[in-house]
Amino acid sequence: MQPVYVTLPSSATGVSAWKVANWQISPQQLSFAVLSSGGSSGTVDITYEDPSFTYQNPNSSSPSAFSAGQWGSSANSFVSLPSSLTPIAGYRLNVTAASGTVGGKITLVALQSGIG
Repeated sequence: MQPVYVTLPSSATGVSAWKVANWQISPQQLSFAVLSSGGSSGTVDITYEDPSFTYQNPNSSSPSAFSAGQWGSSANSFVSLPSSLTPIAGYRLNVTAASGTVGGKITLVALQSGIG
């Protein structure tokens, strides 16, 4: 798969839209890198429910988020997804502390092995 980019402003907290992972590939292998100018922090969230709503969750109207790992105030960070957490259905960027840099951005780069 080609890299998937998710970008949020570094001056505000918030979450990105969910991105769908290919859960039909085995083994599912995902890598995440968070690129920023530093100062912000947050998590990469994952879900086991289909964020595209093709397979609707009968108990909730939105996917349940679980933190796969934190990224900190350094300029660039890796977030590893242990194989014990896979397969996942989707992921998103969650900024929990903003740096206050107006015009700055935080980018999550996700790469999944396999085809699709």
